[in-house]
Amino acid sequence: MVTVGMIAAGCGSADGGEDTPTTTSAAAPEESGNPWDLPVEQRPALFDPCAEIPVAAIEEGVGSEVEPAEQFKNSRPGELISCGWSNREVNVVVLSTWKSKDEYLADPAFRVLDQNTRHLERPGLRITDNRSDPIDNCVQLYFTPRGTIWTGVDLTTSLFEFNGQQFSDTCEVLTKILPPMADLFPQGDVQ
Repeated sequence: MVTVGMIAAGCGSADGGEDTPTTTSAAAPEESGNPWDLPVEQRPALFDPCAEIPVAAIEEGVGSEVEPAEQFKNSRPGELISCGWSNREVNVVVLSTWKSKDEYLADPAFRVLDQNTRHLERPGLRITDNRSDPIDNCVQLYFTPRGTIWTGVDLTTSLFEFNGQQFSDTCEVLTKILPPMADLFPQGDVQ
């Protein structure tokens, strides 16, 4: 949703007997309320999952303890920020980037599972890594005023176990574990 700012023009005149010129300022340029319309360097700071999602929210969703997974951590402000958590059954990765929905749809590295998914009353995109089977990898994307929020789940056991169930569907696992994290994501979906 694009919000257009007000265009302001001002007129002024002076009191008195002399003729004074009337000045009119030029119209201010239109400004979009959508940060996605701004150059990347002018957009707000990306959502930082490392600082803004406590481990308790991950554990609440997963239903068991997790440990930080340093191999999933990246900090490139303005470009990509990611964090991950793991336990014996699952890897959970949350990242933010300014990569748009159209860029994900066009990226051959991903397979679209649901282009117009609605999850937790929010529009989004559900994808999987093109090299993986959706049985072991699922990603939910939300497009927010602070970037694209990517939440991915990988099941790590040979029998794709989750909470004691074998051959769990990874997208169902993601749907189950996402609410405590998503409550912390920026509101105001923009794409």
